[in-house]
Amino acid sequence: MTTYQHILVALDLGNSSSLVLEKAHQLAQQNQAKLTAIHVIEPLIESSYLAFDGTISTDLLPIQEEVEANAKAKLKKITRTIELPEENQLIELGRPAETIHHISKQLPADLVVIGSHGRHGLGLLLGSTANAVLHGANCNVLAVRVED
Repeated sequence: MTTYQHILVALDLGNSSSLVLEKAHQLAQQNQAKLTAIHVIEPLIESSYLAFDGTISTDLLPIQEEVEANAKAKLKKITRTIELPEENQLIELGRPAETIHHISKQLPADLVVIGSHGRHGLGLLLGSTANAVLHGANCNVLAVRVED
């Protein structure tokens, strides 16, 4: 059996996040591994659009900052149950799968835990983010079955 040293749990901060976090926490305890939680926020708008499209008159930075602050507070609340240190709670801005891959290499993590929902077909079974994480991962990925 593989022993893990550092587990990265990717959370969407939805209703099933506590279940996914609990599974990752159990694995971290069993392996005496470090646990890091991550939530990735997709940018409200790509910066490349701002350079070429002058039709956007609203300054999105305050809105983006509010989204990030709310996500940080929600992640802190969810991880409170397992007493995860704040330095192990990451809020990142980017495309979810790409950012999870990048952070898992940077840590480095040897297991990524992510929630998935049961539908039909591999893409639908895992969901688009979980499917993309699975196919681009440099380490093992555990997809935890969650209800929609």
